[in-house]
Amino acid sequence: MKYLVIGDANSMHIYNYVKNVLLKFDFEIHLMTLSTECVRQEYQNFYKVNNVILHSLAQKKIPSLRNKSIKDRLLNFYLKYKLLDEVGKIDICHIQSVYKTSIFFYLLKRKNFNHFIASYWGGDIENLNSLVVKIRKIAFSFADVITVTTLKTYNEFKELYGNVFDNKLQICRMATEGLDWIHNISQAKTIRDCRKELDLPLDKVIITCGYSAYADQHQDIILDMISKLSAEIKRNIYVIVPMQYGRYNKTYIKKVEEKAQRVGCEYKILEEYFSFEKNAKLTISTDIYLHMRDTDAFSNSLKEHVYAGTRIIIGNWLKYYELEQMEAPVNYVDSFEQLPLLLEKLILESIHEGHKKYLFSPMYVMYSQDGIQKQWCEILSKIIK
Repeated sequence: MKYLVIGDANSMHIYNYVKNVLLKFDFEIHLMTLSTECVRQEYQNFYKVNNVILHSLAQKKIPSLRNKSIKDRLLNFYLKYKLLDEVGKIDICHIQSVYKTSIFFYLLKRKNFNHFIASYWGGDIENLNSLVVKIRKIAFSFADVITVTTLKTYNEFKELYGNVFDNKLQICRMATEGLDWIHNISQAKTIRDCRKELDLPLDKVIITCGYSAYADQHQDIILDMISKLSAEIKRNIYVIVPMQYGRYNKTYIKKVEEKAQRVGCEYKILEEYFSFEKNAKLTISTDIYLHMRDTDAFSNSLKEHVYAGTRIIIGNWLKYYELEQMEAPVNYVDSFEQLPLLLEKLILESIHEGHKKYLFSPMYVMYSQDGIQKQWCEILSKIIK
């Protein structure tokens, strides 16, 4: 059987899905990436070794496409659409992240696909343009299964479409491979070991601000709030700003760099890609994680820090029913202005307790590879009967 995934081949979610679910079946796997960026070499190598057929404009050496004018966007759409001609007839078409372009492609080529799975990731449901909502509804009428990753997204879907798709809609999470890395590394290495290997200070409270270079992470504002801490407190902290992913808004990146220079404490801005292993060591090394983005379905980074036992501050406009269900020990603030006071409290706690951390097992039970793999295998087994 031929299985087509439409999504971003650079996404660790899709990489993990191919690796831990699809390769368990006897599928001819095709992966069409809508991103015009080159697929990272590690993933290319994995897909090649495992006979996953990659359809990508970047792999065809087509120059990076602009997306400024209507003409640019139409050309962009046309070139991506032509990639589908390479694929031919498909048994199962699976859209990973239900954005409008993917849905248009599906509807235009619908007769080439015997089965259809639509998987919401969270941010995709936030596009409430009336035309997009209607087009999705048309596509969903042909779907075998519609999956969402969280109860929040499930409820948002029901608000949009009512009970029409109840027989197709289900929560089916994406595995967080980072949890398994954290689990295994924590058994073999201490926090001190991880810090040494990452060349991080051993005696300071490490604070990680967000997880990407998107402006909605608000690392610029977070750095402003950290700068308000007392000089004595700032002598005891080391701030890390991860900006390896989503480096599109150069103005925002420059603004964060300028804020960091004036923050008044030691800091590091991360720009180079981290492997799963290296990212797990950073998570283990972190004492405090600040999660203050605009919206979030339930990011892997947050899951990993909860599991690693990091002290966490979240903007209370972000709702995570799963964290409430687990009774996860996280802290909330109503505004950015409340950050300095709570942050100082957590810094002093961390110093007093000697940077101790304990794994939070309920997160591992809900999002580890084994549990998620079982959910997806049940779905696919029903479709291919």
